[in-house]
Amino acid sequence: MVFSALLRRMPNIVVVGEACDGIDVIEKTEKLDPDIILMDITMPRCDGLDATRILKSRWPAKKVIIASMHEHPFYRIEAKRSRADGFVLKSVLDGPLHQAFGQGVSLLSLANDVVDVRESSARY
Repeated sequence: MVFSALLRRMPNIVVVGEACDGIDVIEKTEKLDPDIILMDITMPRCDGLDATRILKSRWPAKKVIIASMHEHPFYRIEAKRSRADGFVLKSVLDGPLHQAFGQGVSLLSLANDVVDVRESSARY
């Protein structure tokens, strides 16, 4: 729930829900219909990568941004494979991203600027 506390401090973002695991994310996405889902990788019951795969198969237009503490390229590749719309390191969330939000930049456009997994040059 660290994401939520950070996001609630930002002027251009409305947090419509929080989830405790991947199954909860899927259920709340159906119920709350968010525009963007900020997804952690490491969660119980269903990790963020599997939850992203399920979300994108059910709601392909939903934007999912993976936020991770894992810097290894493996996780960026897996985010791409899960059809995530963006990948950002958690360490960036409290720094440059937080400053940019204060200037009115959107979460999705900024996450794509940080690392756009759809156009990653990483090899499988």
